[in-house]
Amino acid sequence: MRELFKDSFKITNNNIILTIPLIIFVKIFELYSVYSRLHTDSIPKLLIASITLLFMFGVFCAGWFYMVKQAVGLSKRFFVSDAQRANASVGLFKSIPEGIGEFSISFAWVYVIFFVLQIIITPVVYLIGVKLIGAMDEASVQSLQNTLGNTSAVASFADSLTPEQIIFFGKWSLLFMAVTTLVMYVLMFWIPEIIYKTPDAFSALYKSVLKVFKDFKDTFRLFLAIWFIGFILLFLNTFAIANAYAFLLMCLFMYYFTVYFAVLIFLYYDRKYVDEE
Repeated sequence: MRELFKDSFKITNNNIILTIPLIIFVKIFELYSVYSRLHTDSIPKLLIASITLLFMFGVFCAGWFYMVKQAVGLSKRFFVSDAQRANASVGLFKSIPEGIGEFSISFAWVYVIFFVLQIIITPVVYLIGVKLIGAMDEASVQSLQNTLGNTSAVASFADSLTPEQIIFFGKWSLLFMAVTTLVMYVLMFWIPEIIYKTPDAFSALYKSVLKVFKDFKDTFRLFLAIWFIGFILLFLNTFAIANAYAFLLMCLFMYYFTVYFAVLIFLYYDRKYVDEE
């Protein structure tokens, strides 16, 4: 496992250009999301915006994750010089159209399936939370809704909470975090399964979940390491908000480790389920 993490760092550093499409997509996605929220004042506009976001997601994921697969493939090749390796890394951009042509529809279905899963899981989690923790009263719900999207209101709302309410909301936060973590673990190999073996998103979901639990000991250790690193990064990012330079630096770290995590999961999948065959 240690070699896996070490080799993933090496692949990420050798193919740092993987961050370029990621940064461009995230910024375009953020800008379009803000624009659509301000201008979707009717159901037809909302449908058009949703479909646009769907295909934006599908096109990017298809091209970028195929690029990640090719970067993992480059790590198996021998290069005479660093210049030759750098040229091969830059050549990864040429694989983007191929990935888009082959997997765009697959990732559009990933978007739809994940959205449906959210619709199914959310009320179940809510009912479990009500049973284990308790439901919020109407006044608390209304007060919480009024704080959404308003930083100053959030601060005022937090200051007004009693110790009992802080514990109550803390329990709900832990519940949602636990469910989110579980879902992320179960779906960990869904994307590499699509890229490497099963373009059909439904079949890939089923096969990837089987792989996760079949090798539970190894996959859980891998996911736990990723979760721990991600938790530290989010913790540091919270404090970095107070300083513009620190926040910019943390943003760069977040992009780097996003690429690293993708490479790490793809490399594990490649060595475990592709190379062994």
